[in-house]
Amino acid sequence: MKRIDKGQFEYIKNKKMQRAIVCAVCFLLVLAVFLTGYISTGSRENILTVMAILGVLPAAKFAATLCMMLPYHSQTREEYDTVAELAGEAILYVDMLLSTEKKILPTDFVAIRGGTVCGLATAPKYDTAFAQDYIAAMLKKNGIKANVKIFTDRGKFLKRVKELAAFEVDEKQSVRDERTAALMLTLVL
Repeated sequence: MKRIDKGQFEYIKNKKMQRAIVCAVCFLLVLAVFLTGYISTGSRENILTVMAILGVLPAAKFAATLCMMLPYHSQTREEYDTVAELAGEAILYVDMLLSTEKKILPTDFVAIRGGTVCGLATAPKYDTAFAQDYIAAMLKKNGIKANVKIFTDRGKFLKRVKELAAFEVDEKQSVRDERTAALMLTLVL
């Protein structure tokens, strides 16, 4: 399976597949350890049963993260190509599941250029005010000042991305944008 990093096309789809495989392998190993102990001793009261019970903990951790990702889906190739073409030189991320202490914020696209972070969120009940405040606070906490705007309207987002692509940025601002982009990836599940 090809490795797809955070912010790249089909990240969510790839990550769900990876987590499902790891989860299945972990639970199969737990079952194998338990059955080995049961078959060899004829009873479930043995040290391998204890090891199997302890092995459930990491397997459950993978299962929990898989369950958190299940409702979310990757963007289509057509959507991605449309936004990528408009973004031009702007840094573009897709399939961003921003993780906060309170909630998961499924952000479809994030474009960064000229000290501006612009996102698109099409999920129903997406809390744009909370997302904007959270991203701005995390950037500020790390010494980065940026204008943050999350759109729920695709047309307005595409218009803003086109404007971002037209920004002229110097080398200093380009470095700041790269730093902002790197920090944005740390916020992703």
